[in-house]
Amino acid sequence: MPFLYSMSGPSHPPTHHRQKSGSASLTASPSVTSKPSIDPVVSQALEIARESPDGASDPTISNILETALNQIWAKVQAAPDSYVMSRDEFSLFNFFQHRFVGDKLAMSARRRYWDHASA
Repeated sequence: MPFLYSMSGPSHPPTHHRQKSGSASLTASPSVTSKPSIDPVVSQALEIARESPDGASDPTISNILETALNQIWAKVQAAPDSYVMSRDEFSLFNFFQHRFVGDKLAMSARRRYWDHASA
């Protein structure tokens, strides 16, 4: 998978938010408008992780997704009351929703996304 080697960066998402199971609802009011999509490599990695039983455990796929998740989470933390994820960012964030069970900031971010999407 040579196309997947174009991204690099940290491979550990916010470990203090890792949970074993469950789902979270995110909340808040949007104040950020349109966002660029995530890197096509990330979209491909997410598709592989969703469609293949072993996809998410592949080290390359995992690194790409973890790096992208860290970047999205950093944006949410930097603007906790206003950042609205793009559709692609939300798709990736939702893939890892089990890590954010009960996290109020994550719940706010998810609610902002849905409030913005339905506006």
